[in-house]
Amino acid sequence: MTEEQQDPEFENWAKKCKLGSLNSLTNSQLYQHRTLTVQDYISRFRRGKIRGVLPEAAKLMTVEEALKQKIVDGVNIRKLMLDNRDKFRK
Repeated sequence: MTEEQQDPEFENWAKKCKLGSLNSLTNSQLYQHRTLTVQDYISRFRRGKIRGVLPEAAKLMTVEEALKQKIVDGVNIRKLMLDNRDKFRK
């Protein structure tokens, strides 16, 4: 486990956002970049084709807001940010 994953603040945040494993690198990455907009996060850490399915309402939300809201305009934003399949990751 990394130092950050032992951080009680990270654990509380992960519980609020209903994230699974505290040992997940993706969850740690989301925590570190939780203040980025969804558009910025996806541009940095996900494939470009995901931007095509992002609703306008979600683009300016923070990562934290999107994780809590889950679905925006019928699109599961949470899945786009959490899924580790190669088709989503850079």
